[in-house]
Amino acid sequence: MTDEKSSSDPSLAPIGSADPDRFEQRAHLGAGGTGNVSLAFDRLMMRWVALKTLHAHPKALEDRKRYFLQEARLTGQLDHPNIVPAYDLETGGEGELPTLIMKYVDGEPYSALIEQLHASPTDEGLYEALQVFLKVCDAVSFAHERGFIHCDLKPENVMVGKHGQVYVMDWGAAFRRARARNAESDSALEELPESRDSDDAPLFGSLGYMAPEQLTGDGEAISATTDVYGLGGILCALVTSRPPRHGVGDVADWHTTPSIEDRRGAFEVPPQLCRIAERALNPAQAKRFQSVDELKSTMQAFMAGGGWFETRSYLAGDIIIREGDLSSDAFIISSGVCDVFKGYAQGSREVIRSMGSGDAFGELAVLTRKRRTATVVARTDVELRLVTPEALDRELKRNPVLASFMSAVTARFADLDARLDSTEE
Repeated sequence: MTDEKSSSDPSLAPIGSADPDRFEQRAHLGAGGTGNVSLAFDRLMMRWVALKTLHAHPKALEDRKRYFLQEARLTGQLDHPNIVPAYDLETGGEGELPTLIMKYVDGEPYSALIEQLHASPTDEGLYEALQVFLKVCDAVSFAHERGFIHCDLKPENVMVGKHGQVYVMDWGAAFRRARARNAESDSALEELPESRDSDDAPLFGSLGYMAPEQLTGDGEAISATTDVYGLGGILCALVTSRPPRHGVGDVADWHTTPSIEDRRGAFEVPPQLCRIAERALNPAQAKRFQSVDELKSTMQAFMAGGGWFETRSYLAGDIIIREGDLSSDAFIISSGVCDVFKGYAQGSREVIRSMGSGDAFGELAVLTRKRRTATVVARTDVELRLVTPEALDRELKRNPVLASFMSAVTARFADLDARLDSTEE
């Protein structure tokens, strides 16, 4: 199909004369927002490829061609190990639809791995799924550096190869934003004539994963935090097996942060992971992670350890533990200052010491499960990490060597404590 507009637009001109026998199509793989994807064998290069062809719908064909070609050329420009490679592009002649030739990923969508994790949950499986998530962050961060916002991040748009390769797919909804020109490839990116700028293109995306600014059609608000929201949606699906939203429903719901921990069901995950997802899904862009790199850095810190320790907040003057109470929990101070007292209940309030960020207290209770020997009071507002025996055990399972060491220390400490008790008797 051609008209005066398409014939004068160089971006729609046919490129070369494709060999009609070059690609032997074998199977339908699926459909994206802009086209159908099929598996084919490339007889010229002797390899399997994925062919993405524009949906054959007559309505606004030329506009849809432009968006399709933008996606194709954008994918071709984003050369990154975690973005699916584009091999070639056939823009199509008269009566033909454009086709993007891409790498065929022999694997399955991230959504399938998430389903398997929920069917057979293990700490190892969760860790592997989170490693995939970090690679998705790498791909999205790379695109952001070049001024592109994906705008349709969801588990179905991530492919995981049989050997651990991870590819972010379907860039048909991507927005181009202004950016500093500091990359060697910037000049090539400037030559994309049909890039979807936010002031002249409709919004796309998947409803269940859309950020509020997408839902309201506020193109000027589309930014890196929009993709942060989408990544938060992927974490939500990972934890709960469902997207953050289910249909439009009450629009007011889009202005509240979904409670991930309340929706996780029987799937046990570290509390810290839920908090990270909830921050990414905050409806207020200023309260989300301000970049994908910040989100990734937080995820890496979480995966390094401590994710099973819940966060608790106390106000200045609150009593955190009382002398004489029986307990088995310990605390690590994340922020604020605490004071340790002897005889607090009797009014003597002898200050033993003060503690700040990084200090721990109550650790003997984890080892001996005996009564508290002092009272700890929050001098300022504090945020603490709660260390329970169960949470500590979950953390140590990730490090068998450290777990063996801690088991030996605990056993010897318990033996020494028992001897001291017998001596006192």
